[in-house]
Amino acid sequence: MIYNAIIVDDEPKIRKVMQIKLNQYCKDIHISGMATNVTEAFSLIQKDKPQIVFLDISMPGGSGFDLLDKFETLDFEVVFVTGFNDYALDALKISAVDYLLKPVITEDLIRAVEKAKDRINNKEKAQMYNLLKHNINNIGNQDTKFAVAVGGQYELIRVGDIIRCEGWQKYTRLHLKDRKPLISSHNLGNFKEMLESYGFYSTHKSHIINTKEIISYSKEGLVVMSDNSHVPVARRKKEDFMEEVLKHILMKN
Repeated sequence: MIYNAIIVDDEPKIRKVMQIKLNQYCKDIHISGMATNVTEAFSLIQKDKPQIVFLDISMPGGSGFDLLDKFETLDFEVVFVTGFNDYALDALKISAVDYLLKPVITEDLIRAVEKAKDRINNKEKAQMYNLLKHNINNIGNQDTKFAVAVGGQYELIRVGDIIRCEGWQKYTRLHLKDRKPLISSHNLGNFKEMLESYGFYSTHKSHIINTKEIISYSKEGLVVMSDNSHVPVARRKKEDFMEEVLKHILMKN
């Protein structure tokens, strides 16, 4: 099966490299066209009706999200292409959508294409893009909704409802407000990367806490959380914890 795709990016070099890599390593992807901005891309999508859109986020005259807002429903898959310093990177990480970092690594591109094809073949809807649109408006805010991998599906959890994350074998146990804990198939390192911009702190190799849910801190190096749990702070992190977390909490109060 051949999958129709377009590339939307204002940088000629990026468009060319993407085209070459896709032609060489993803031979069932047909690039039907390329666009440099939102206006061109909107017309091209209407004309070519691609199944996959490789979409740059930051472009002159309008972002990739501005393009998606022009469609009432999305009947194509999106693979975002972004830079390391893009303002939306945190929202992309937490929303369970596919993205590629510039410069695009071949292995990452192949993996993203395979996942997009799987979603097309399984007739999955693009509900994660609606989640992403919500999260873009709440970057760094605990009202952000987190797509947590649980078993073979995702559960949407408000970031502010996560009290703490606990490493458990190869999995992560999420302790939540007003509901039973969830066991995620992602390891604790993934949660550390995705939550650190949202007021979470890694106190220990097995623990990440929501700093907004801290009740008290004991001299023994234990943090008491709002669920009455006692979370240890590693000896090597105590000074940093006092300076970076407790000091800011006291200043706010």
